[in-house]
Amino acid sequence: MSDYIIIGAGSAGCILANRLSSDPAVRVTLIEAGGKDRNLMYRMPAGYFELMKSGMGNWNFETVPQPGLNGRTMYVPRGKVLGGSSSINGMAVSWGNPGDYDHWEDLGNQGWSFRDCLPYFKRVESFAEGDEEFRGRTGPVGITLTKRTEMNQISRSWVQAAVEAGHHFNEDYNARTPEGIALMQGNYANGLRQSTAHSYLRPAMSRPNLTIISNALVSRIVIKEGRAVGVEYFDRTGLRFCEATREVILSGGAINSPQLLQLSGIGNPDDIKPHGLAVKHELPGVGRNLRDHLSISLKQKITKPYSVLKSLGPIGMASSFAKYLLFRSGPAATNGLETWAHVKTQASLEYPDIQMYCLPLMFSNHGRDLIRDEGFMASVTASRPISSGTVKIASADPTSAPAIDPNYLADPDDLRVLRDGLRIARDIISQKPFDAFRGLELAPGKQATTDVELDQYIRQNALSIYHPVGTCKMGNDDNAVVDTSLRVRGLDGLRVIDASIMPNIPSGNTNFPVMMLAEKGAEMIIKSQK
Repeated sequence: MSDYIIIGAGSAGCILANRLSSDPAVRVTLIEAGGKDRNLMYRMPAGYFELMKSGMGNWNFETVPQPGLNGRTMYVPRGKVLGGSSSINGMAVSWGNPGDYDHWEDLGNQGWSFRDCLPYFKRVESFAEGDEEFRGRTGPVGITLTKRTEMNQISRSWVQAAVEAGHHFNEDYNARTPEGIALMQGNYANGLRQSTAHSYLRPAMSRPNLTIISNALVSRIVIKEGRAVGVEYFDRTGLRFCEATREVILSGGAINSPQLLQLSGIGNPDDIKPHGLAVKHELPGVGRNLRDHLSISLKQKITKPYSVLKSLGPIGMASSFAKYLLFRSGPAATNGLETWAHVKTQASLEYPDIQMYCLPLMFSNHGRDLIRDEGFMASVTASRPISSGTVKIASADPTSAPAIDPNYLADPDDLRVLRDGLRIARDIISQKPFDAFRGLELAPGKQATTDVELDQYIRQNALSIYHPVGTCKMGNDDNAVVDTSLRVRGLDGLRVIDASIMPNIPSGNTNFPVMMLAEKGAEMIIKSQK
């Protein structure tokens, strides 16, 4: 028996476990389907490349075939380990635009404007740079800013070329406005990934009032008389039950949270009944409003050995690994991303609709297949997609993956944004700083110039950058699942606190916004009990 049961020890769940268990009189149980984050690849920043290849600590989901992507399925990695996706992701710190959160409030979510969210962003981070009005100095998650003196030649040229192309340099894209070209900020520090397992959970593990159960799959939230009273879960010994005297908090993420609600009989009856499950509480919006960031890369060959390709050979890898083990420094101590940009595809826009980064390396298939030519990739992301999709259970079996349908590129403007983004990337690469080593454009290739040709390239090659949100959205309309206090509408004792509650997708990366809303949600819970 616990006061609080938290389902999912991911980016949000680890924060909630720390904050709620800080009161020694409060009993907290944290249940995680994955294992512990002991492997070095979870701690070494560059380890995420290997994690992507191996699928370790990962649910390794796939979407249903996507008509907008020529029938391709899309890989959907989700963390299945202590720390969740914060233990396996690329560690990019990008909050999005203040207007993203102001729009949440415009949709009826009072208390969720950027000004309301800012204190919780600051509470998360420890960042020595930037304006203290916007940036946190003493939070648990360390942030590192790329050093100009250590940048790759390709990255330096990219920044210079972007400025020559008319994009201003932004000293801090997580303060005031993200627009412009900038140096990368990542949640790694002192050579270590700053996951929420490392930064929040580990310091709380010795508390006697916090119980952590790993390698345990929650199969059902138990509802009695309109209240969540506990959970059923499978561990190595079989099916078990844990009672919650105050609240059950669902932090499974934008894929697993709607799946578990549906398995528990909470959601749209049309999604639940066909699998022989009883409807406990009708909420038609569960699993709806799925949004994700889709990205397309321009791959550019170069005529000089400026890429990081050499460091990925046997000798280079051995050297990097030795330097990391001995000194926590070198290429393995970073995420390899050095530049960042937020750009408008149309001057009339209120704020940017594409996010860009330059990687001094070329690969395909989600980083699994290295392209062994000197070159780099300019990746363009449509940061405010209009298209939305669904997550629905495909079986009553909790071990079966749900049917994930992001409905990519269903809205033609999403395709237009990516197409315009490719042209912006080409414009940057055409500038003088690249003249000394610019080679041939590998993909889409200089022959692809018309809208039709670029659209074909996008449909055949675009990839997710793994930011699903919105499937248990916050709001007050008919499809809202939680209210502004993140309580499931119409039920007592149940909250959802993770990326699924976002009413719309932020125009940056989603990991830090999840950490923010977990801090905010934890404070709401603590205050509600006083």
